[in-house]
Amino acid sequence: MNSNSDKDYIDAKVESYDARLAALGSTTDTKFGAVDARFAATDAKLEAIIAMMVEMRAALEAKIESAFERATSQMVKWMVGVLAAGITIVVTVMSFVLNNAIPKAQPVAPVAPAAAAVPAVLIQVTPQGLTVQPLTPAAPVAPPVKP
Repeated sequence: MNSNSDKDYIDAKVESYDARLAALGSTTDTKFGAVDARFAATDAKLEAIIAMMVEMRAALEAKIESAFERATSQMVKWMVGVLAAGITIVVTVMSFVLNNAIPKAQPVAPVAPAAAAVPAVLIQVTPQGLTVQPLTPAAPVAPPVKP
């Protein structure tokens, strides 16, 4: 074998492989272009889903926050109510205990007033057989004349 012919043979084979590899590269680039388009569509869908999930998370956070605020206000309301009721009960019980625990002094019997201070009861009886005439009015008096 000749070294020139071997070299030409090897060069021809290498060039054919290079051509096939270039053709394969262009085919691969074409197919990867389609795959890239599908990836772009999938990325767009994922971005839309992510945006929707962010909105849902914000709505859920607002809902949870409002529920937490409502529960906090209810708890504060009940705590204030229980505190007011407890203070009322304590004041009522203490006043009842203090009013009934100390024996009250027996009231001193009131001294009867002297007999002279009490007026005597007078009973007047009209005499029997005597008629009492009603009093007739006197004749009208003329007014004095002015000089």
